[in-house]
Amino acid sequence: MNYRPCMTKTTVFAIFIMLVSIWAYASSPEPKVSNDASQEKGAVQSMAETEVKATDNQSSEDLITFKGICDGSAAVKLEDETILVAYDELNTLFAFATSGGMPTYRFDLTKMLNLKTSDEIDIEAATVSGERIWWIGSHSLDKDGKDAPNRRMLFATNVPSPDLSDMKIVAGPLDLTYVLLTSTEVAKVLTVSARQQPPKKGGVSIEGLAESADGGLLVGFRSPLSGANGVTGKALVVNLLPKGDTFEVQSVSLLDLGNRGVRDIVNDGTGYMIVAGPVGSGGKFALYAWNGADPQKQTMSLEGLNAEGILDLGSHWLILSDDGKIKRVDYEADDGDRTCDNIRKKNSKGEAHPNVFFRATMIPK
Repeated sequence: MNYRPCMTKTTVFAIFIMLVSIWAYASSPEPKVSNDASQEKGAVQSMAETEVKATDNQSSEDLITFKGICDGSAAVKLEDETILVAYDELNTLFAFATSGGMPTYRFDLTKMLNLKTSDEIDIEAATVSGERIWWIGSHSLDKDGKDAPNRRMLFATNVPSPDLSDMKIVAGPLDLTYVLLTSTEVAKVLTVSARQQPPKKGGVSIEGLAESADGGLLVGFRSPLSGANGVTGKALVVNLLPKGDTFEVQSVSLLDLGNRGVRDIVNDGTGYMIVAGPVGSGGKFALYAWNGADPQKQTMSLEGLNAEGILDLGSHWLILSDDGKIKRVDYEADDGDRTCDNIRKKNSKGEAHPNVFFRATMIPK
């Protein structure tokens, strides 16, 4: 018996079935991919929709993402649309384009500052003064209330080129503790009790630094506040003037920021802009203008960010966020999420993980 006609019909039928299957697959919705990379990408998009809240004067599209680190704890503007950023978890400075993305260059301060340990400097603020950039550590105890010598530092670098190839230390480091406590007005706020507490419980924590109108440095304290417990009251701002290789207290101000401390301060040429925030975790943030006398609260909300820094970019303010403690999806973690800081430290991708980033926003002047 000849089977060829039957086989031909069978072949044709099989081809027909295959074509129908291909058409049906192509017409169906795209299937969900289950690999980690696609899940992590989806996590970033989901977080942008649920965790990032637009302020009263911005939309979510105004948010800028700076990748590879979790916090813009201090920053200054360089040339060529570059900003130089400190991350308080590392003793490294990072150059970024103002448009965001991954850092373009980085500079490790460890050897240049001759640090004896790898403990963090906890750089919390910076300001340009002439041809110098002054950087300041928090001068706080660590979160457990233990002594942290690397944090008690004020030092200056030159203003480097955007690639940081000519970066160098030009002054310091200097521990400001003695300088500050020579003032009885400062010592009334920086009491012995405050100096023995961790920062979020009303202990000493410097987070603001700006060039003062008289050529000195304004040092702003997140805590303690002026109240008896250090977590309520007015915020302390100290004006320091150069004296040889050190500084001396010129004047002391207590600012009513609504039971908030100074998270950053910047000189805009006519006065100062202050980012105010809570002593501890949580709470509301606000932006104040200060002419050296009474502060005036601005009609804008900073609640969408954990506002940590402010930069003057000419027509806009750039507000930086501390996102280190924000929980984000990490599929290598047993519980499915970790803080941004822990993803950077513990995930196999480290700073390249898509959920390692901090946010910022432009606010028109």
